Amino acid sequence: MITMYAWPSTADGPDALPMVHFTTDEQSGGEVSEEGMPIWLFDTAIREGGWSAFEDFEGWSAPAEGWQAFYRREDDVLAVTGPGACEGWYQGRLGADDDWIKAAATQNSVVLLAAPVQHPSLYAYAVEAGAGFALLAPLVVI
Repeated sequence: MITMYAWPSTADGPDALPMVHFTTDEQSGGEVSEEGMPIWLFDTAIREGGWSAFEDFEGWSAPAEGWQAFYRREDDVLAVTGPGACEGWYQGRLGADDDWIKAAATQNSVVLLAAPVQHPSLYAYAVEAGAGFALLAPLVVI
């Protein structure tokens, strides 16, 4: 079973971007490379979905083509969908705090972060290893 976690966070200041970190407990779908190494479960989705390496700010700082996100305040549900293998990327409770909601309503976009790690607290290590990915999705807050 795959469990997706979404963790909201924002930077300080009036230009804060709402961010959501995605990760899973299960990292491999059973596929292996020619060298016998397990392939990250979301490898195809990341390659085909318009994600960029986190270090490539220019690559992810403009809205990604084919992506859309909706956040419903009344029950704290985030729904995110993208092109191809990223269709129906995530839908579930977010646990957003007031700062995240304010930033989301102000920016009308959300930064999505993904990496082959089991918990968002490990994202920085993935970025350091060149395996952290990001994209900017248009966001409607209702």
